[in-house]
Amino acid sequence: MSQLTQEALAVLTNPLLSLDDFGRLLNEQWKIKRSLTLHVSTPEVDSIYETAMKNGALGGKLLGAGGGGFMLFYAEQSRHKAVQESLPNKIFVPFRFEDTGSKIVYYSHE
Repeated sequence: MSQLTQEALAVLTNPLLSLDDFGRLLNEQWKIKRSLTLHVSTPEVDSIYETAMKNGALGGKLLGAGGGGFMLFYAEQSRHKAVQESLPNKIFVPFRFEDTGSKIVYYSHE
């Protein structure tokens, strides 16, 4: 997983590389982490992950503490709607990379 971190850093800092590669690295990291122990995931998390991947996500990551949290998925812009619609009971929080630091922007779900 350490090697994947170095690869991800290269993708994020080299404008000649595609962010799609970052999504694929997320998927590789998930596979490795998932193989370490049965306690990394749950059937519900696995179902969410598989659904997103079947609908266009290139990779994902479980974020947050045990008992709750978020699933982060990376997908090409053209696949965002398909991924979102494949998980109708989940809250979709738009995300984008910024070079000015973290910001919280209110988005209406209406």
